[in-house]
Amino acid sequence: MEQEPLVSIIIPVYKVEQFLDACVASVAAQTYRNLEILLVDDGSPDSCPAMCDAWAAKDPRIRVIHKPNGGLSDARNAGIKQATGSYIYFADSDDTVAPTLIEDCLAAMRDYDADLVMFQFDTISENGKPLLSNYRHNDFSEVQVLTPVEAIKKQVKAEIDGYFWAFLAPAATYQNTGFSFPVGRKIEDLSRICNVIGEATRVVRIPKVLYHYRMREGSITASWDPKLTRDWTRAADDREAYIIERFPELKGFMTLQQLNFFANLDYETIRQSLIAGLKIDPEDADAIRRHIDRLSKTASESDEPIPDTLRELLGLLKLGVAKFADNAVDALAAAPGATPSAEPNETSMWLPLTKEQIAERQADVSRTHDSAHHEQGDTDNDMTLAERFRDMREDWRQLRIQHIEQAEERKDERKAERLAARNGVTFEQE
Repeated sequence: MEQEPLVSIIIPVYKVEQFLDACVASVAAQTYRNLEILLVDDGSPDSCPAMCDAWAAKDPRIRVIHKPNGGLSDARNAGIKQATGSYIYFADSDDTVAPTLIEDCLAAMRDYDADLVMFQFDTISENGKPLLSNYRHNDFSEVQVLTPVEAIKKQVKAEIDGYFWAFLAPAATYQNTGFSFPVGRKIEDLSRICNVIGEATRVVRIPKVLYHYRMREGSITASWDPKLTRDWTRAADDREAYIIERFPELKGFMTLQQLNFFANLDYETIRQSLIAGLKIDPEDADAIRRHIDRLSKTASESDEPIPDTLRELLGLLKLGVAKFADNAVDALAAAPGATPSAEPNETSMWLPLTKEQIAERQADVSRTHDSAHHEQGDTDNDMTLAERFRDMREDWRQLRIQHIEQAEERKDERKAERLAARNGVTFEQE
């Protein structure tokens, strides 16, 4: 009989004494018993270190790693170094897992000859009650068997989330490969998710809810701060760099998707600024602006042209970044309402404006927009910037769907033409 593989479960622990017992209890109660549970005490200042030691005293499968505080990435890296299992799974110490998580994942690996298993999750409140959620990650009802390239495309298009607790992978993916989580940064999952997917041989997604993600006030992503903007940008850079190096054939795909990523990211950043009164650091705004400009230039030189609707969206996006950046150091010269196909030159794309000039520019844009769309009535006058972002983001989503559908149609047409050519059939032009 084949020996059951050892699975290492790494749980970073920091200031979660209210939730730690529930998390560890759910992991210890796995129906699959051959586990190594690593509780990484990341210098937690509360009772968590003692709680970890108490768990280790009553379950021989549990080991505790006590270390100075270094953040989530540093704690995960410490766990990777000491893990001895054939597979590694990460859980967050304020969440809980389904009792069959490891058993179901290993079974899926065997059934579908896969080495990376992804699954669904739900959300719970601080007191453990189920919450309604609508993550695109969970939007499938049948088993999906994917190549690494197919899975990466889904991840980049936000159809697969970047949470490391949403899959089980071989330990060989993390150990002795140079893999590490970026220390000192948040959004670490997005930085490395494609590194894991790209090293798989086959990916399987199973339509089972195996993880319970706790939404709480003190979590890393529950509150937005300006540093997160910078970390999102760096995470996107890391992901893009890996994909293009590992799968150069995806360069054109990545350019368009990265533009879409920043459009959606910046919408959320600015929405948070509008609602919560937060401000975007000018350094972050400038970095975002440069990144969008660089991607736009790359896209214009590739075989994947930027749709006019996306150009318009990026124009509004840049204006919004400038408006809500401290001191508003930059703003878009060719703002929404201008002809989308008009390419601004190097010196005119960004102009230093005062707040008063920005307000005047927005008024000019509004007047131009009203004049161009007078037949639609005067309702646009009452639209807020947040509403314009919301509507244009939805427009871009719909455009992206159309773009994907058209690409698939062109792919099918080319396939039919190649097949016909092999059979000696030619198509007459009408």
